Amino acid sequence: MNAYQAWLSSALLGAAQSEAMTADSLPLSREARYTVWQKLLSAADVAADPAARAELIRWQVRKACAPLPAIAQESRTDPIPLAAGQAAEGLQTLLAVAAATHGAVAAGDVATLAAHGGKLREARKTLQAAISNTDLLLDLLASVDL
Repeated sequence: MNAYQAWLSSALLGAAQSEAMTADSLPLSREARYTVWQKLLSAADVAADPAARAELIRWQVRKACAPLPAIAQESRTDPIPLAAGQAAEGLQTLLAVAAATHGAVAAGDVATLAAHGGKLREARKTLQAAISNTDLLLDLLASVDL
């Protein structure tokens, strides 16, 4: 893939996401939303593969959260964009582990799980940082009785 193809696929994705945002605003039942989700999985050719589904979700999170570090840099004094970026990073790490270890718990595959212990600790550290940055703002609000 070259730069033009990447640009074109991003433009097409943006148009599709705009339509999906409109569709997501419709009042649908839980069952209808699940059916829509199943259609997305089928279209992405990951419906039958739980690890591939986890990778799809990880990619969606990464794509959606890509601008958060830049936003956090722009607003250095605001802990919320930083916390959002950290939470997204932690979620991406957890989803990568989920994809890599799918079925390992049920199979009792301790070696596979142990191989990803470092990534799980990394995710926990990142998510704890997100909580700490959220707590900063909550503490500020508490200090002014809000």
